[in-house]
Amino acid sequence: MDIPYTVTARPDTGLYNAKIGIWLFLASEVMLFGGLFSAYIFLRVGADYPWPVHDLDVTLGFWNTIVLIASSVTVVMAWASLKLRKFGQYRLCMAITVACAAIFMVNKSLEYSAKFKHYAVKLSDGTILTGHLPQGYQVKFENVDALEINIVGSNKAVDADPVNHVLSSVVGDVPKFKFPSGVEQELNKATFGGLRKTARAEAYAKMLAERAKMIETAEKAAAEATTDFTKHEAARKLTIAKNYHSIPDTKVKLIPATPLKFAAKPAQFFGYTPTSITFVDGTTATGRLIDDKLTLEVDGVDARGVAQSDKSLAFDHRYLGEAWQKAFVANRDHHISEFENKYKDKNGNLTRDKSKSATLQKESLYFKLHSATPPAEGAAHGDKHGAEAHAPADAHGHEAHHPTVVIEKKDITFFSNFTPKLNTYYAIYFILTGLHGAHVVAGALVLAYFLCLDNKRLKQDPEHLANRVEVGGLFWHFVDLVWIFLFPLLYLL
Repeated sequence: MDIPYTVTARPDTGLYNAKIGIWLFLASEVMLFGGLFSAYIFLRVGADYPWPVHDLDVTLGFWNTIVLIASSVTVVMAWASLKLRKFGQYRLCMAITVACAAIFMVNKSLEYSAKFKHYAVKLSDGTILTGHLPQGYQVKFENVDALEINIVGSNKAVDADPVNHVLSSVVGDVPKFKFPSGVEQELNKATFGGLRKTARAEAYAKMLAERAKMIETAEKAAAEATTDFTKHEAARKLTIAKNYHSIPDTKVKLIPATPLKFAAKPAQFFGYTPTSITFVDGTTATGRLIDDKLTLEVDGVDARGVAQSDKSLAFDHRYLGEAWQKAFVANRDHHISEFENKYKDKNGNLTRDKSKSATLQKESLYFKLHSATPPAEGAAHGDKHGAEAHAPADAHGHEAHHPTVVIEKKDITFFSNFTPKLNTYYAIYFILTGLHGAHVVAGALVLAYFLCLDNKRLKQDPEHLANRVEVGGLFWHFVDLVWIFLFPLLYLL
């Protein structure tokens, strides 16, 4: 059955069906992104911490803007070429449009990759150190002499899986373990599967014994009941007893033949104490904590949350030290002096409040470190946009581009890479740009389909294909328009 009005316009609206549909769809898209933009504005206005300013790579965002604008031009040219039946030019312009979408997504993946590799560490006094983790972050234990495994009886979110979640953190060779049966053997999927099966069978037997005892007690109470109330209560308890099916958990202790050493990343454990560490599968290993310090290659000191910025914990002798403190103070005073000279009237009074200038706070109190050693006196300023402008040292032991500090755990209140976990700004940044990226991919796939897989319609009904390309182009223009709002909102303001 042919669908009407795919080429010619409807008499009631003057538009063909697909064009009406795409405008209705774009109206719903406007409401979606309008709500997200409004949420961003309200969150920024009501933020109770220094809102990130110029933390994104403006150059990369600018080139992505150019790429999308160019793609908007080429998709219009593709439609016009198709209307003029210039099929070769149509294919070229459509191919360029799809290529621009691919370039945009490659640039976006580079930007995302930088966020995942870049970290922020909040110290106990409110200072935030930014940088990279050259060796990652690991909590290290030694002399681990026992693993206590919790094999759950019923379905639960956390279940024992030491082969995947515990042994992967062992440093060196994994020894054999002494199982509850007294046998000493390797801990692998097969041996743990047998242990799990035995433990659950014993737990199930305990559950049956407990159920039988509950039924016996309930039946005895029913036999002794004399009033309607006691009979009803006894019947209720008997029903509960017959439906009882709570299989208890089983704790199993495995003893390694030789003491173990662990080096676990944060994603691999729930928590730890000086004598034990609990992995994400619920297994607890007992031993001795030897290291939980964080080694950070510092590329920035953010003292906006510190009452006395020059007294920041970052400049403690254990960390950056006095030389970097002097460089920080020189940079701070330089930007404050520039601000005062710029906004001073004829009478010497400031026309702008320094404390309310987010740009000044960023420039003066977010100090970027561009080398491994403090700059010479008088050369501490010259900040660059972009919190992720620097790369960590490579894996071959070459000299680092920034100073490396080893931060004690007691001085760390929070740390995260530049992902939604870090703060509200990055949470909504990933939501907005991620959702926009999904639209870019979807639009590019549709346009690529018209280019590569719609050749039959190109030859037999080019006017219909032109209408389809126009509808795809309208969606593509909307995607570009969203980015035109995103770029200044996230990158420039």
